[in-house]
Amino acid sequence: MQERAELTQAKAVDRRSEGSTAVALSARRFMRIAGGWATAAVVALLIAVGASAAGSLPVAPVSLNASEAYNGLQVTPTTIIYTGDGTGFLGGANVRDRHSGIDWSKWTADVALGTGFNQLNNCEPSCAGGQFHGYPVKIELWRPRTLAGTLVFTRMTIFYRRGRPPGQPHHYTFTDTYEGAGAGGYGWGPPSGQACTHAYGLKPAADCKNIHSLP
Repeated sequence: MQERAELTQAKAVDRRSEGSTAVALSARRFMRIAGGWATAAVVALLIAVGASAAGSLPVAPVSLNASEAYNGLQVTPTTIIYTGDGTGFLGGANVRDRHSGIDWSKWTADVALGTGFNQLNNCEPSCAGGQFHGYPVKIELWRPRTLAGTLVFTRMTIFYRRGRPPGQPHHYTFTDTYEGAGAGGYGWGPPSGQACTHAYGLKPAADCKNIHSLP
C-alpha cells in the first residue's frame, strides 16, 4: 500500500512538473511572439515617422515649368536648371558625369545648404556646339512657403566662391515662381544675372529686386 501511494504521489509531481514546463514554454513562446509584434510595431512607427518627416520638407524645382510629374520637385536634387534651354544650371564639376552633382550638407524645414558649380554654356559658335564652364558656388535655399498646396523653397541664393562670370555680382538670388498648372508650373527667375546687371542692353527683369537679397 505504501509503495502504491508513493508511486501515485510521484506521478502527480511529474504531471505538475510537466504542466509548469508547458506553462513556461508557452510564456516564452508568447514573449517571443509579442516581442516580434513589438519590434514590427516599432519598425512600422519609425518608417511612418520618417516618411512623415520627409514629406514635410520643402522641395525645390529642378527645372523651369517643373511640377510633381516627372519628379520635377525634389528634395536634395542633383542638378537645378534655371534656364529654359539648359545653357545654365547648378550641378557638379563634370557636366558629362551623371554621378556628379550638387553636394548638399543640410536640408531642413527652414533652409538647405550645398556646394556645387554654376555651369554656363559659352554658346560658341552656337549653344549646341558650345562648352560649359563651371564656377564653384555655395548654394542656399531659403524662405519656404506653400504655393498652390506645395511646400517649396521660394529663394535660392548662389555665392561665387572663387571667380565668377564677367558682369555678374558676387552673389544673386533667384525667386521660385509659380505660374499655374496650365501655365507651366514652378521655376526659378530671373533666369540669369544678365538681365539684372543691364548686360547686352537688356532691361532689368521684374524680379531683379531680389538680386541682392541674402538669406
